[in-house]
Amino acid sequence: MNRSKIQEYIDKREEQRESIYHADVQDKIHFTLNGHRYALVANYRDAFDADTFADRFSIVLAKYDYIVGDWGYEQLRLRGFYAAQRPHVDGERKINNLEDYLFEACNFGCPYFVVHNLAVKEPRQHHYRHSRRKTKHKRSNAAIKTRVDRLTQPPVAKRHHQEVKTVRHGRHRRFLMRQRQSKGVEK
Repeated sequence: MNRSKIQEYIDKREEQRESIYHADVQDKIHFTLNGHRYALVANYRDAFDADTFADRFSIVLAKYDYIVGDWGYEQLRLRGFYAAQRPHVDGERKINNLEDYLFEACNFGCPYFVVHNLAVKEPRQHHYRHSRRKTKHKRSNAAIKTRVDRLTQPPVAKRHHQEVKTVRHGRHRRFLMRQRQSKGVEK
């Protein structure tokens, strides 16, 4: 695939995103993104731009209570955080740790903004049938067992029952392992 074809795909995808995500600013603080309400909580060094936010937005961010956007190398990066009172959430993903995130993961002194999601869309919890859970568990155990078997086999040089050959296909080499023919005693 050449660069012009890749650029065509990128342009096509950007056109599709423009029709999907559209921000409507109501006032300095409140705006909607595809009918979903948000409020601007913090805007350090005038970092918030509704159109750029809409361009970078992903539906995955709708489950978070707060969305933090920071600028680095002229690129907007978005990250979701949960409210402080949310149970069963890792401490790093709560809004209380915003300062830690800004100091550790962002450029020093970079412009950033914090947007509050006024209508959080909770992700649906998937309830799988008991039988599916068992088959998935069996598959993963089988994969682990084969990996363990591979690790516990002796090195190739010490395998007396196998024969190793090198097969070439052009520039590539491949190793072929076969069971060695047992030499029977003729009577």
